[in-house]
Amino acid sequence: MSSHALAPAASRTVASGLRRTPVLRKVIALAAIASAVALMIVGGLLPWIVLFNGMTPVRGFSLDGGFLALLVLAVVALLFVQARHGSARILRPIAVVAASAVVADSLYSAWRISLYVGAPGPTGVLTDPSACVGPYVFAAAGAVLVAAALIAPAAPGRMGRRVAARLALALLLLVAAIIHLILTPEHLGVSTLLGVGFLLAGLAQLALAGFALSAPDRAEALGMDVVIVVDIALIVIYIYAVVAGLPLEAGHAADDALGLRLGAGEPVDVKGGIDLVAEVAAVGLAAVLALRPPRPLPGARARRLH
Repeated sequence: MSSHALAPAASRTVASGLRRTPVLRKVIALAAIASAVALMIVGGLLPWIVLFNGMTPVRGFSLDGGFLALLVLAVVALLFVQARHGSARILRPIAVVAASAVVADSLYSAWRISLYVGAPGPTGVLTDPSACVGPYVFAAAGAVLVAAALIAPAAPGRMGRRVAARLALALLLLVAAIIHLILTPEHLGVSTLLGVGFLLAGLAQLALAGFALSAPDRAEALGMDVVIVVDIALIVIYIYAVVAGLPLEAGHAADDALGLRLGAGEPVDVKGGIDLVAEVAAVGLAAVLALRPPRPLPGARARRLH
């Protein structure tokens, strides 16, 4: 067979390999992201330290795990937007840094716990602390996410302002959602109904964050309206809880509770303040997006005219 006959076959083989490479890269990146999220959940639910001779486990989401879970989900959001809308030069470095921070903070927490276990102080005989594997599992989640951020595919071009606004809205909703979910066990101890309310609020805001990222333009206005209604309702409930106190919060708004007391209800602590700011900002951003609907593409407008 002549070299002229081999050339087209070789070029077809190379082209086929090039087509398969992006697909394989996408599959590997998706598998890495899913693995990182699974490790995050397991690492947050596992104890990071146990006290009183193993009788009292302190799970990761009660310590640094909540903040780190926010970083993990934020990285997932960044990679999703990068894959659909581009701007890899901006989003990929941010994702790598955030995922690396998950690894660093998890290992730092493990180090601090080991120091405390080694020298618990005068109360050590009573507390008898011991370290657990939770932070190392969380560190593994961050490491896998770093790899995913490095290899995740990216669409060509740059994301527009509207996509950037929807990404910002999703991140604000993630902040509020994670805070609600972190506080759910604490409020379940006060009242089952109150704890379930926190759980539902967190899950609703998680769902709305996903919708803000992935919803088609034709459904965007409805999604923004839902964000506004849900967050305004949560803001009103929180303000009433601070000013007057909720009937379900007996004991939760005790005089020795930490935070800035502005009324007869519960004090405003750091988590509550951050949650309020995130929800107010999310309402404002959703209102701007709702008042300025996306412009249809010229081709779509021409098709409607015909």
